[in-house]
Amino acid sequence: MKSFLSFFLLVFCMSILAAGEKRGAVAFTFDDYHGPRWLKADAIFKKYNAHATFFIVGGLNREKLDTMKKLQAAGHSIGLHSLRHKDACTPKTGKLYENYFEKEVKLQYDICKKENIRTVSFAYPNNRRNEESDKEMFRHFDYLRAGLGKPGKMLFYPLNSLKKKMVLGGKGIGKYYKTDAEEIKCLLDKAAESNSLIVFFSHDIRPGAPGISMPTELLEEFLAHAVKRNMNIIGFNEIEKLINTGKKK
Repeated sequence: MKSFLSFFLLVFCMSILAAGEKRGAVAFTFDDYHGPRWLKADAIFKKYNAHATFFIVGGLNREKLDTMKKLQAAGHSIGLHSLRHKDACTPKTGKLYENYFEKEVKLQYDICKKENIRTVSFAYPNNRRNEESDKEMFRHFDYLRAGLGKPGKMLFYPLNSLKKKMVLGGKGIGKYYKTDAEEIKCLLDKAAESNSLIVFFSHDIRPGAPGISMPTELLEEFLAHAVKRNMNIIGFNEIEKLINTGKKK
């Protein structure tokens, strides 16, 4: 009888925790195209009831489109990342390249619209952007993902400040970015405690991934930590849902 009561209390407490009000949000984003391994990693996201955003580069053939649709059907967000991974503005003067959207993004954009793939976000190649490029891209997208910029301070976005038409800076995860797992978990803690959105970016997802990609073991560690902190783990398509939620806090 005592063991049954203990089990009941444990289940009850876990259900109360699970039903608790979520605090803060994290958006894990992945660039370029690593379709087969992204699809394989979906099992990990499902395990933690989590969604991500996948920013697609290059032409959109049938294989890519089918993968994008599968990811979308699984609840993930699809964003665009240009046809040729070209900067939006010149590195020296910062001037927007002429007809950048028409030359580098429009074909992707039009195909996604025709294929019923929702794209509300764009990730700047090489994280190069300025106010001029933002103005141009906001004509077509609600959210633009970039890097942290100088001096590279981590950015937190309070949920009560979220709105449409935002540039969201993110921190890279992977060996190239000298990722420290404890540092990332501390950043997640801060986002939860301040009821803010935090953004990360990486590329491929696979065990022991080198360079600019996300090791599978790290992804699971970070997702588990975010769940432990009762955070929203969202794709960019879901930011809009958080806007009204954040305003009620």
